[in-house]
Amino acid sequence: MGWGRVLLVLSLLVVAVAYFLYTPFPDEAVETREQMTLSILTSALLTMCDFQEYIGYTTMHECARNPFNLIPAQTDKDLSDSEVKITEELFDGVKVRLFVPRDLTDKQDLPALVFYHGGGWIIGSVEQYSLFTKRLSTSLPVIVASVEYRLAPEHLFPIPFEDCVTATKYFMKNAKKFGVDASRIALSGDSAGGNLAMAVGIKLTQERQPPRLLGLFYPALQIVDFKTPSYNTYNSAPYLLRSARMIKFYLRYIFGNDNDLEKFLKNEHITEKMRREVNSKVNVEFLPEKYQKFKTRPEDPKSVDQSLAEKVEKLATNVYMCPLMLDDQMLSQLPKTYLMTCEYDPLRDDGLMLAKRWKDMGFPVKHVHWEGIQHGFFPTPKLNRSREAMKDFIDYLRVEL
Repeated sequence: MGWGRVLLVLSLLVVAVAYFLYTPFPDEAVETREQMTLSILTSALLTMCDFQEYIGYTTMHECARNPFNLIPAQTDKDLSDSEVKITEELFDGVKVRLFVPRDLTDKQDLPALVFYHGGGWIIGSVEQYSLFTKRLSTSLPVIVASVEYRLAPEHLFPIPFEDCVTATKYFMKNAKKFGVDASRIALSGDSAGGNLAMAVGIKLTQERQPPRLLGLFYPALQIVDFKTPSYNTYNSAPYLLRSARMIKFYLRYIFGNDNDLEKFLKNEHITEKMRREVNSKVNVEFLPEKYQKFKTRPEDPKSVDQSLAEKVEKLATNVYMCPLMLDDQMLSQLPKTYLMTCEYDPLRDDGLMLAKRWKDMGFPVKHVHWEGIQHGFFPTPKLNRSREAMKDFIDYLRVEL
């Protein structure tokens, strides 16, 4: 990149940072300095990558996967330490990073957790989540298998999902080889990874080989309604994940591009007939009253793009793409679940709808809702709220896994 382009990118980043600094978090937010720092760094990176894509230098996802080539290739020896042995494995052709605690005074087989990283299905990696998955492994202890599924847009849905299914089945089948108790395997993930964890859980339950439990952290669950109160509210700075960005992630996962972004933002991709058909699954009336006040009037049915709606309909009702589309009977058959949601998050209402449906049927879900904090907080150890959330999840695993 020439110096002219570098200066232009830097100028854009300065403007982006200034915009964030003058758009504060709500008064009731917690750890605002730390949250603002996280938002600024993430948004500056994505703004730079958006611009590089705009000028044709590279694509947004290629830029964001390893900005400035800062993420070095590491060997097993580089990764392992006195607390945990870390190895790179192939599970039926899918790359997996395995975390095995070293201090095993009890020689019995350990429980295990299969983890699917977040990143909107187009960015993120097991490397970027290694500190987090190591914390999970050593806190219990538990063996963690972190799945390096292939990313969109090079590999569209259902390929990332299928990679996760393949790796998980291999791990469950060969549990003994890795010192794992096959009856005590959990599936977990955050954001897009939470989507994958629930989708894989659905698939395995349908095939009568369910995992012990699911751990879903602010999961992405549906593409029917992008006008929920949380999508309406978190659509601008200072939040780390904003509505348009989340929809772009979905579109690049499904179609490989975000050409129809504006239509999706306006909910012009779903017919009124289909909206009525899924009303028992996606419905803002399921939300707590404090959030319902932010709902909007239904879109004019005449504004729907019929051609786009036909293209989207099968994907929008595919439970491996949109797990919230699962009917109540199948939803009730899933493994017990730890479900985390947070307040400042376009995906918040997806999780709250899921929690309400589960609770109404008496399903064994532990739903923890963190207020005053934003999407992406959980893997960030510098946040007190992240450490509290980690302790809560580990305490749950200690009892339920």
